[in-house]
Amino acid sequence: YHSHGGHTMAKATPTLEEEEDFEFVCPICYLYLCEPIKTPCKHLFCKNCLIKTFGFNRPPRCPLCRSDCTHVKVLELKIDSESEEIVKKLDPDYKERASKCMRERKTWMSSKFLAPLFQNIESGLYEVSGAGNEQVNGIYVIGHVPSYLGPRLYNKPGTQIFMFRWNRREWVIANLAHGFDDLRFRYYRVSCSLIPEITPCEHGWMEAPGGLGTSPAPSVRVIRQGDRISPRLLQPLIQDSIPEAHRCAPCSIM
Repeated sequence: YHSHGGHTMAKATPTLEEEEDFEFVCPICYLYLCEPIKTPCKHLFCKNCLIKTFGFNRPPRCPLCRSDCTHVKVLELKIDSESEEIVKKLDPDYKERASKCMRERKTWMSSKFLAPLFQNIESGLYEVSGAGNEQVNGIYVIGHVPSYLGPRLYNKPGTQIFMFRWNRREWVIANLAHGFDDLRFRYYRVSCSLIPEITPCEHGWMEAPGGLGTSPAPSVRVIRQGDRISPRLLQPLIQDSIPEAHRCAPCSIM
């Protein structure tokens, strides 16, 4: 075994004595397991590695055997205590790594983007796609605007672009850097009299009169449990949310 970035990694060609230790190396990051958890198909992974894999790859499947894990609540999986005790003996830095992993999860759960993904929450995540204004396309999460008391609105993280219900008659996608009333910074709109007030319309969007929208108009879909999310849309948000994330060797999920 050798050191990589302060962590103990398995050698590429283990000796006969080391081969059995490979059972305790995470197949996602190639490091010794940290807070090991076991999938229903009996495969072991670092807890944080599996959380990220299930959150960013939809539908969630076991990274080794591809078994369907759609209904697995990874945050609720218990640490495999037997495996953890063995790893503690193999890795003298285990206690420090486990502490860091717990701090990482706390940061993730405070993120308005990552928390719904990692908790596999069905509501609150939408994908806008196909818009002529490329900056409008992307993942939207439940947003917040100071002093706003209206129905739920959704924000494209890292921007001032919001999707919101306006006067109970229409949904609008707009840049709110200049407030709700400035029509010049609206991109698209759609009438919505029969749609529940927290649910954006999927189709029927059109360019907002006098605004920034260009053809074609977008479509909107709710991201449900088990839905696949385009890595192209996720990557910028992942980097913003986890600035120090490493790239997992086998699947480059980060």
